[in-house]
Amino acid sequence: MDDRSAAARPRRGPRRDPEAHAAVLAATRELVAELGYKGVTMDRIASRAGVARMTVYRWWPNKAAVITEAVADRLTPGPAPDTGDVREDALLWLRNLVRTLTLLGDPSVVTGALTERGEPGRADLRDLLKAHSAPAAQLLREGVARGRLPSDAPLEAIVDSWVGYVVYRTVFLGQEIADADLLDLVRLLPPAPGTSGTAAG
Repeated sequence: MDDRSAAARPRRGPRRDPEAHAAVLAATRELVAELGYKGVTMDRIASRAGVARMTVYRWWPNKAAVITEAVADRLTPGPAPDTGDVREDALLWLRNLVRTLTLLGDPSVVTGALTERGEPGRADLRDLLKAHSAPAAQLLREGVARGRLPSDAPLEAIVDSWVGYVVYRTVFLGQEIADADLLDLVRLLPPAPGTSGTAAG
């Protein structure tokens, strides 16, 4: 066999065919929605996507890596809510955090996909929570600036308590968080200066 024949052979390696890559990610999202994180396997992903099992393994080491990439665009936080009412903004932000961590209705999807990748996955989870914390801190600072929260309010501790509560309930206990639970968190915000309750926005 001459060099020209060798050069004509298909190149092997991790280079991804765009259509097959998109098909794998779409199949992964469908399977997660249908079966939950634990029900998804590399074989099922390959079968649904119409690609060889080894193709999937060549591009991703395990299902956690596939799922992480498949849902990555849905994990990005949006801007801080700004309705003019800091308590309404806080409730909207809390709802969004719960929605993110219970992506596709199953709290195991996001956390399972991230933590099962080991330290890189745990680092990604920390980065995810940090990214979602930034808009919360911003809306609280706006509340202080507008006189809706006291200037000495412990904003960082408030955000950490919100994140900790949501993560504990959804990730560690696997419990559904109702809107009433989130309202209870919002009611713990300190009252506006010159008021005795928390009703002021």
